[in-house]
Amino acid sequence: TAGTGTGPNMAAHSTLMEHLALTLNAICGRVNREGDVLESGNFLYPGDTRRAQVIAPSDPAPGTPHRVRGLKGMPGEMLTNALAEEILEPGEGKVRCLFVCGGNPVVAFPDQLKTIAAMKDLELLVVIDHRMTPTAELAHYVIPPRLELERADVPTVMDRRFASAYVSYTPAVLQADGDLLSEWEVFAGLAQRLGTPIPLPGGDLPLDGSADDDMVLDFSFAKSRLPMSEIRAKRSTIHEELAIKVVAADSDASARFVVAPPDVVEEIAVVLTESTGAEVIDGFDATKFPFRLISRRLKHVLNSLGREIPGLARVGTTNAAYMNPLDMRDLSLSDGELVRITSPSGEVVGVAEGSDTIKRGVISMSHSWGGSITDEDVRLHGTPTNRLCTVESGRDPINGMAIQSAIPIAVTKV
Repeated sequence: TAGTGTGPNMAAHSTLMEHLALTLNAICGRVNREGDVLESGNFLYPGDTRRAQVIAPSDPAPGTPHRVRGLKGMPGEMLTNALAEEILEPGEGKVRCLFVCGGNPVVAFPDQLKTIAAMKDLELLVVIDHRMTPTAELAHYVIPPRLELERADVPTVMDRRFASAYVSYTPAVLQADGDLLSEWEVFAGLAQRLGTPIPLPGGDLPLDGSADDDMVLDFSFAKSRLPMSEIRAKRSTIHEELAIKVVAADSDASARFVVAPPDVVEEIAVVLTESTGAEVIDGFDATKFPFRLISRRLKHVLNSLGREIPGLARVGTTNAAYMNPLDMRDLSLSDGELVRITSPSGEVVGVAEGSDTIKRGVISMSHSWGGSITDEDVRLHGTPTNRLCTVESGRDPINGMAIQSAIPIAVTKV
């Protein structure tokens, strides 16, 4: 199966790229067929039936319209890439208060300077985090949360991604010290004071102080395929007998794959006129920006999380600018030397590192690094690659994604 994600979905024409990957899977027959067994258990969500039928195309962005860029939200959520502008754009609906729960917008959102301006423009910025992140430095309040060993939890994100019909539950094994709160306690406390209910699949969460981690899990996953009582009783278990099997299509199912909807055809026509995807960025000049900066993952960190852990910091303290050794030779660069990386919209300094796995003309760096907004030492804190991104041009027309990979850049030795 062709997969996407960090990298392909962060470059120009991201929705088109996703559609082409799905199309490749469809024409290669990589679809659910009657009798197939799904790899993941999907135990935390309702429904134990998957049918061997096509889901008809629908509006990809049916949500509430944004005030900026003509964008619309996705089902039940707004677009992160429009948040900074929704904070800065004057008028009714201007965002004035933001709660950041474990995130780090200052180093993660595209267009760092605009993001910082937005964070400073807020009347109230609350960060729930155990670290003093670059975003927390700008917050009015920083609330420390209970971490993994200090709370009961289930693998909410991974439930659909496990390579077998597995599910688990972990009770708290450590007593939290001090004034720590679970993330849900912050929002439950606000709801109680405001007289606002928190509707969940199991009903409105009690806000009288009786709720605890397990009650929140029970209310959140009241309609899960496997009841929470069984998940607790049989935690860390592979339930092969409960794996989801694909059943026959509905008798009236008639939807078919649409590999070339009109908007996709229109965008392909635009791509055919481009010599490079970098052309969609204002200020691009092939002679001034001959390199491309692409995103990558590092095994010891997840976005901006992990660098504060001493054991992981021993693996690396910066997001090196990986380059082809021949490009480094041409620039008279050695491993560990500093390079200045410039895009049409920004400039940063990085630490060069040679790698035979990188094509010539390409620089590969992990995202969500940078220890502070002043860049005092990129060797210890990393480089904020989001400063090289812009939200002013090149955005995807459907999901609003700014270009965060295959960014046109120039590279010079410091």
